Amino acid sequence: MSDKLTRIALVNPDRCPKKCRQECKKSCPVVRMGKLCIEVDPSSKIAFISEELCIGCGICPKKCPFEAINIINLPTNLESQVTHRYSANSFKLHRLPTPRPGQVLGLVGTNGIGKSTALKILSARQREG
Repeated sequence: MSDKLTRIALVNPDRCPKKCRQECKKSCPVVRMGKLCIEVDPSSKIAFISEELCIGCGICPKKCPFEAINIINLPTNLESQVTHRYSANSFKLHRLPTPRPGQVLGLVGTNGIGKSTALKILSARQREG
């Protein structure tokens, strides 16, 4: 089992404003080394963070005055068990709960971790992918 971490870079488009000083991009050590870890498209003005280039330092979430960025480190062994992902820099669901005959399955957790999405996939109201 590898100890290397993979990352999920979440950018909340509702909080990422059209006009900002791009503090996230300016403070990123990977961008300062000349790599395009954080890109801001001129047409959308919403930051795109490369999860492959991101080192998980946590500077960009701290520097963003709008709290639009969240970097989550995950074990690499979960990477092969991705069940659902909406788009780049957004929600990613790893594994599904397994209901057993004759038993009750409860899903408990904070908002935004995929409880409803998992239930929709299990009930075939939403496709995996």
